[in-house]
Amino acid sequence: MKLDIVFAGVGGQGIVVASDIFCEAALLDGWDVAKAEVHGMAQRGGSIVAHVRIGDNVQAPLIEKGKADMILGFEMLETARTLSMLSKNGTVLVNTKYISPSTYFDTSKKSLTSEKLFMMLQENAKRLFTVDGQSIAVKLGNLRVVNTVLLGAFSTLLEDSIQIESLKKAISDRLKDKHVAVNLKAFQFGREQVVLS
Repeated sequence: MKLDIVFAGVGGQGIVVASDIFCEAALLDGWDVAKAEVHGMAQRGGSIVAHVRIGDNVQAPLIEKGKADMILGFEMLETARTLSMLSKNGTVLVNTKYISPSTYFDTSKKSLTSEKLFMMLQENAKRLFTVDGQSIAVKLGNLRVVNTVLLGAFSTLLEDSIQIESLKKAISDRLKDKHVAVNLKAFQFGREQVVLS
């Protein structure tokens, strides 16, 4: 078994934490794991991409262009930027959140841009799933759990590879006790967002 995943978004969205949790769960399930992160101006909302490779025998952490099996996108623009990493048969799960670049001031064109990005994702992914992680986090009263919502949604696509209990344990082990309950709830809400056909 081999699974190459790209986590993509901007600084402050919890990409590093989510990818760490995912890697820990994969280790709990006995897989070889390799991870690499590429940080832009992370503290200023810059790009962050994490390469995660799991399998029976993983040799290196970086994923070649056109070889990623899946992309977990925390934001639409950064997800679109990583599409060159995706294989022809690849799957994308993306948060519907759109963060316009800090140099982009014309908000009247925001919906057009989001629409264009969505079309790009549709054209390049064999399977595309969307999740409104922001709305779920608002319902839970904590905007910082969007990453766990997305991880929960993503977990529904991985049940042959990563056990749900391993992901829950990794969440519990990685986060401070006071944040575990809301994150486990967010994870479950995320799982309920994806309907597989």
